Amino acid sequence: MTAQFQPKSQPLHAPVLDSATDPVDVCLVVEGCYPFVAGGVSSWLDWLIRTQPDTRFAVVAIVADERPRQMRYDLPANVTTFQVLPLAPRTRKPGLRHPQIDGAQLADLMYRVLHLGEAAAFDALTALLVRPVRRQPFGFVRAAEPPNYSDLTSSPAAWQALTECYARIAPQASFSDFFWAWRNLAGSLLAIATAPVPPARTYHAISTGYAGLYAVRAARAQGRTAAITEHGIYTNERRIDLVMADWIADTIDSGLSGGDARSDVRRFWIDTFESFARIAYDGCLRVTTLYGANQSFQRALGVPEAKMRVIPNGIALQKFAAITPQTAGRRPTVALIGRVVPIKDIEAYIAAAALVRRAIPDVRVLIIGPTDEDPDYHALCQRRVAELGLQDTISFTGKVDIMDYLPVIDVLVLTSISEAQPLVLLEAGAAGIPCVATDVGSCREIIEGAPDEHPRLGLAGRVAAPMDADAIGAAIVELMADPALRAACGAVLRRRVQTYFTSEISAGRYADLYRELVA
Repeated sequence: MTAQFQPKSQPLHAPVLDSATDPVDVCLVVEGCYPFVAGGVSSWLDWLIRTQPDTRFAVVAIVADERPRQMRYDLPANVTTFQVLPLAPRTRKPGLRHPQIDGAQLADLMYRVLHLGEAAAFDALTALLVRPVRRQPFGFVRAAEPPNYSDLTSSPAAWQALTECYARIAPQASFSDFFWAWRNLAGSLLAIATAPVPPARTYHAISTGYAGLYAVRAARAQGRTAAITEHGIYTNERRIDLVMADWIADTIDSGLSGGDARSDVRRFWIDTFESFARIAYDGCLRVTTLYGANQSFQRALGVPEAKMRVIPNGIALQKFAAITPQTAGRRPTVALIGRVVPIKDIEAYIAAAALVRRAIPDVRVLIIGPTDEDPDYHALCQRRVAELGLQDTISFTGKVDIMDYLPVIDVLVLTSISEAQPLVLLEAGAAGIPCVATDVGSCREIIEGAPDEHPRLGLAGRVAAPMDADAIGAAIVELMADPALRAACGAVLRRRVQTYFTSEISAGRYADLYRELVA
């Protein structure tokens, strides 16, 4: 059963909300992060909630399944409702009395949502799913009631929807492969469409995908507004994941021209996430992102200019004011701060470290961040370190307080193959540390300045192509070998962060957004 929302325990001085009559101000809808995953977007969400102390929040955390998860964050006092929404809730074994769902209608709506991305079809689907139906045989025994999740995934109507969509979307693909993709994509869509909705004055999703769909559905159900804030572009990140996925079999050879219009299962996955994005964008009053370059992707999926806003990240400068670089009695130090997961391309960082050690034999190379999110990838990275003989050079610290490490870092490195506006670069800037980053997201703007920066502040480090370990390594060596250049770049990055990326500026813009959404 999908988890019901529950009010969070309240301090004695705070009233317990009556969810039927006293909606929260903002319902945040998050997927695969807060409060169960540390760092990145989760840290930003914790910051967002805490910088809006007079705003009452609900949090809907979308997760893969109903397995227990450890919370990595203590929910702030102004989070009054918390709900976990599994995309694969447990189902009941089908009984003999089947719900009388119109299978043809369900199939057509699922096709138009999953394949065509039609907002009207999504509205019609959610309306169909709350419509009371009787069960046969002996449908007169009980009153009609809406179908449950098990009905929608394990009934004759569900089978009809699957087989008809297979015939319309990817008939050349293996049916068994399509079946398992359908179980994931369609099943998750139906979980989103049938989950309970906490009453709120507005709904704010932190991506498209399932979070965006839920926010739009909730706003429609409550007669409220919705907004999306994208850090990275969800459809692009899923495309990268899916193109790299070795668990999907390519069954259609499109040739070098790519002109074959047939769809296989990989294409079905990619097209579905684009469809979800189109629906989510259509249903939102505002679509914000962290930097202007992201908006080109949003435009391509149908977002009109009038909906779009740019709200950069910000950091609390005072937190870094007391940091004093420690240079005596230590090895020259390079660090990457981030989760040990494939999208951070830790392998490229390790390969670059081998090049750096040739030029600077006593260099210390740190990988600072949690290693438990993808144990297989962590093990792969450890093997790479051993293969290159870097055991005395590279250290995995695990999750630590980065404030303990910033004073001893000479150059901070980011090797991601996809990013939005990385907080670690801003934090490095606040500490006066120059950076080497891949040319993804807003990294170039942070290091070199936005196109409209005036006056021009200069270079704060170096930018390299993603996955180019040689270029990354050369950039690190250039900075590490020249203390004067390193100091100048660090000073530039500090000035840029102080001018454009403070917590106060960003928090004020989100406060303005919420006032607009609930007006």
